[in-house]
Amino acid sequence: MTKFSSFSLFFLIAGACMTPVCFNMEIIGGKEVSPHSRPFMASIQCGGHHICGGVLIDPQWVLTAAHCQYWFTKGQPLTVVLGAHSLSKNEASKQTLEIKKFIPFSRFTSHPQSNDIMLVKLQTAAKLNKHVRLLHVRSKTSLRSGTKCEVTGWGTTDPDFLRPSDTLREVTVTVVSRKLCNSQSYYNHDPFITKDMVCAGDAKGQKDSCKGDSGAP
Repeated sequence: MTKFSSFSLFFLIAGACMTPVCFNMEIIGGKEVSPHSRPFMASIQCGGHHICGGVLIDPQWVLTAAHCQYWFTKGQPLTVVLGAHSLSKNEASKQTLEIKKFIPFSRFTSHPQSNDIMLVKLQTAAKLNKHVRLLHVRSKTSLRSGTKCEVTGWGTTDPDFLRPSDTLREVTVTVVSRKLCNSQSYYNHDPFITKDMVCAGDAKGQKDSCKGDSGAP
């Protein structure tokens, strides 16, 4: 069976996405981006470990996936790292900000997964510069079958290993019609691709996003 990913439609418009094959986290068949060429990217971390990607949409707000809240560990500090290319290196461009609160979309459901978006409010506002910039959310757009999209994140590059990529990576995927994605030859309604999702991937099954890329654009 050809593997594709389902993306929250609002997320893809906003520049943040999620996937369903492992229902969330890897850049498979992609490549490392030029350092700091995606200045809107955010790494959401728990105890200093990357758990989800996100996008900065306001100096004090990050947009991500609602299901990321399930990976928050009680007692561990929750932070957002901005201006990063490498997760491990001590880059002068990095800003590490504490999370004040997170607000999942009121209509978010985990089973089935739907309306998977969440706002994260930072304790203090980010300082905007050439390495930290906002991604402006589009109110409406239409993604037709065959449209090429870029998916960016620090997710694992190998589905057999769950360790995140140290550097920011990106992969090109192609939008597939919901009807085809829900057909027996693809997902067969497991998961069901709803009207608020976009199905995308690579027909050869060599390009995808999944674990660690949740919430990323």
